[in-house]
Amino acid sequence: MAVASPTNFTPAIFSEIPNATDDGPTTGDEDLSVYNTTVPWSGFDPAEPAHSCSLRFDYGVVAGILAVVCFLFGILYTFLGYRFLKAVLFLTGFLLATVLLYMILEEQGNLLPPEGTLACAVGAGILLGLLSMLIPYVGLVLTGFSLGAGAAAAAMVVVEQFTHPPTRWISWGVFLLLGLIFGILGLKFPKGITIAGTSVIGSAVGLAGVDYFLELSRASLYLWDRLMTTWSSQMCWYSWLMLALWPVVTILGMLVQWKCTGADVDHHIALHNRREQSVHLHQTKARERREIQQTRYRHLYQARRVRGDVISQNYIQSIQHKLSPAMQSLTALNVEANPEEESTATTTLTQVT
Repeated sequence: MAVASPTNFTPAIFSEIPNATDDGPTTGDEDLSVYNTTVPWSGFDPAEPAHSCSLRFDYGVVAGILAVVCFLFGILYTFLGYRFLKAVLFLTGFLLATVLLYMILEEQGNLLPPEGTLACAVGAGILLGLLSMLIPYVGLVLTGFSLGAGAAAAAMVVVEQFTHPPTRWISWGVFLLLGLIFGILGLKFPKGITIAGTSVIGSAVGLAGVDYFLELSRASLYLWDRLMTTWSSQMCWYSWLMLALWPVVTILGMLVQWKCTGADVDHHIALHNRREQSVHLHQTKARERREIQQTRYRHLYQARRVRGDVISQNYIQSIQHKLSPAMQSLTALNVEANPEEESTATTTLTQVT
């Protein structure tokens, strides 16, 4: 299989770039040297032929650190993605924005130095990560989109074994279509899509870190070439082994999350509509205020009624003592309280007040 043409674009964060001569693509029988002109601080030795299957250990310092971070984040994603939903939503937005902006800036040429390009990509990733964490529905859409992108990458690897797409718009269209479909499904089935998406992306990121230490990211570059629709150099057997481990680790992560780490966790309550929560809270507070106001009035009204009854009885008794015995008996009959009338009066006073 021919290798990449001079116009190919391949990210060089922690890997090498297969090259060709100026006269066009070269064959696998020639001495194909690799170059690392994009990231000068990665520490690669460009003397090794691209088609060689020999293991190399000339790791770059920065690239090695990034590979270790990818491996650790991959474990978090794959097996604990749904349990730590907030952290995963941030990382999803961060990774998606960083990769997309880095790809766009590198495609435009030498607009910025390599360090500046990486800094801009990381800054955009932090902003989108915070947005995904603070607005959960944005994070769910991005998680579903990442799941669709992973499914599209696997599909393009299979298609490449039979035919090479004539234009990159085909692969980009497949990535975008599947990403949008799974992004919408993420809003409908948040738990299932989140578990599947974190398992797919986590296993890919974790294996990318392992792939760097095993073969300097040859398998990762092969997946990147499927996105960019460029010719790739011939891969070795352990490169195919890394690609075969991807679905295996994905299924394992989904089973672990569904049965163990995410079995007793449900973030559906936390993702309810904020408007419904605010309306319910407003109704609860209004009901509590009415109850407190009625309780205060009831106590005050009872105090007034008790004091008024005491004054009335004393006043009536003082008048009765001044009357003749015949008049006292008549007055006692007239001032006897009728329980039914007293209940009606009390109810009326309470309603009016």
